[in-house]
Amino acid sequence: MRIFAFFFMIMAGLVLLAMPESPAQEPEKRPVLVLTMSGAISPAFSDYLEQGLAKARELNAQLVVIELDTPGGLLTSTRDMVSAILESDIPVAVWVTPSGAHAASAGTFLLYAAHIAAMDSGTNVGAATPIQMGGPMSPAPPDDKNDNEDNEIGNSAHKRKAIEDTAAFIRGLAELRGRNVEWGELAVTEAKSLTATEALEANVIDLIATSQDDLLNNVDGKAIALKNAPPLTLDLTDAPVVDMKPDIRTHILSFLSDPNVAFILLTIGIYGFILEFYNPGTMIPATVGAICLIAGLFALNILPVNMAGVILLVVGILLMIAETLVPSFGILGIGGVAAFILGATFMFDQESMPGLVLDMGLVWGMALLGVLIVLLVVWLAVNSFKQKATTGQESLIGHSGKIVAWGGEEGHIHIRGETWSARTESGAPLEPGAKAEVVAIDGLTLVVR
Repeated sequence: MRIFAFFFMIMAGLVLLAMPESPAQEPEKRPVLVLTMSGAISPAFSDYLEQGLAKARELNAQLVVIELDTPGGLLTSTRDMVSAILESDIPVAVWVTPSGAHAASAGTFLLYAAHIAAMDSGTNVGAATPIQMGGPMSPAPPDDKNDNEDNEIGNSAHKRKAIEDTAAFIRGLAELRGRNVEWGELAVTEAKSLTATEALEANVIDLIATSQDDLLNNVDGKAIALKNAPPLTLDLTDAPVVDMKPDIRTHILSFLSDPNVAFILLTIGIYGFILEFYNPGTMIPATVGAICLIAGLFALNILPVNMAGVILLVVGILLMIAETLVPSFGILGIGGVAAFILGATFMFDQESMPGLVLDMGLVWGMALLGVLIVLLVVWLAVNSFKQKATTGQESLIGHSGKIVAWGGEEGHIHIRGETWSARTESGAPLEPGAKAEVVAIDGLTLVVR
């Protein structure tokens, strides 16, 4: 047996030696991670970027591409995202896409912060003034230099400080990445904008890419300097591309970050409780109101708010609730609606959320809904006073009974199964067995005729 085993081992070795050598496999290339950000910059996208960078480190990615299309957003979230990009040990490319997209306001800062800044054809960048809410600031008259500067940067010291701080922010990014410092400052102070071609000529971006493959081909072999890691030379030929789309949590946070959504949720929550207070027991208005109110308060926690507006909003809520508890025929309710409108107007800190606009048409629409609810409450209250009583001794008014006994001006009447003391309205005597109608109640005595 040992001879056979020895012989088998020799034959197996000869077979292995005769087999051709397999070619050495090339190591798999490090992937490219692609994130998609479309909409206003908010804590939702800040959290999404943090998740993306963590995923990129997990995949050992060599590049993170952010496909960007934004009208602007919260300055606090923008600074968080810029810090994450600057501190990243993986290169980040911001690509404004698709055609027709823009990197306005907050998007300009993200583009300046990126290791690689790219734009698709037909896109634009700029308008980064921090106090704007819907368009560029109105230019000042050219004939008055003293007023010109004030009108350009706002009429208050607070606005001037905000613009100066933001201008310094973008200057620092431009100097760090070797991009156009002067235009970056103009984008903040004068809301300047550029097309993709103009941005490339002005050294605001590094390249124009019309597709994802075009972008990767153009940056292939590019050396990237990183803050927290050695310089990296991109090797993107045949590198796998991994898409990481926003998850449901990011979508919900982004949805709640819209001031219009926050305002609608708050309003529905308040009106739901008002209807429940007036007509308790159904539970549907209270349930819907509680869910909407909690979601709205969470949205307020995300968005920058003005305390004066919040106080006015709370006063309006209390007045409208008071109308349901102590009917004042509309006085408290209308006052509550007025305070609610003023509170909504001043509730959000507009200077901290360029690109996020509270639609005043929505405010007036919700205010009109509040007026209709208050009028409904008043109408129901008035009707309740007009209705006849159905319980208690007041319910006997208007009913007829039979005279049981009578003597002089007083007697007894049998009505609805009970015998009551009675007197006539005119003082005239009544005959026993006659019918009489109750017209009033005096204590425990019925006044009949």
